[in-house]
Amino acid sequence: MSLVALLGAGLLVTPAVAVASAVPAGTERVAFTGHYTGTASLLINNSKVTISAIHGKGTGTLVGASSVVGNGSGSAAAQCDPFGGTGSITGAGAKIALIVTQSTAQGCSSGQSGPVTVTFHGVAKATGGTGKAKGAAGTLKFNGTLKLGSTSGSQNGPFSVTLTGKLTVKR
Repeated sequence: MSLVALLGAGLLVTPAVAVASAVPAGTERVAFTGHYTGTASLLINNSKVTISAIHGKGTGTLVGASSVVGNGSGSAAAQCDPFGGTGSITGAGAKIALIVTQSTAQGCSSGQSGPVTVTFHGVAKATGGTGKAKGAAGTLKFNGTLKLGSTSGSQNGPFSVTLTGKLTVKR
């Protein structure tokens, strides 16, 4: 029941892409590490999962104290399922836009009913940014957990996610 895994999509937010050894003129390569906790709201309807909102707070290099938001969709057909969505990380003076595709992310449920923990992992692609993250490009790997009270209907649950990777930003 990786429907909850969509959580990673808003974040949050990631397979590594090979980067040439030379950084293009006017850009800088920066390491990113971030950790966020918050709440995910989703609707589990048979084998379809809609993640209506992901809201979390934490810290990340390049953005400092920041928040993560997102939404997405996935399936709940098996114990482990793909998911995807969009999101962003916003801190004082910087914002990073992210996208997660179903081919790069997966969530796995600890059970078929009752309270469950969904572990999720994947890759988020940076699709732009502002401020200190202007023009952000690259990928961030993510790993996290989401706790849900049930595997059907409207659900809200706490999540925790860690993101790591390298981004290229314009200077």
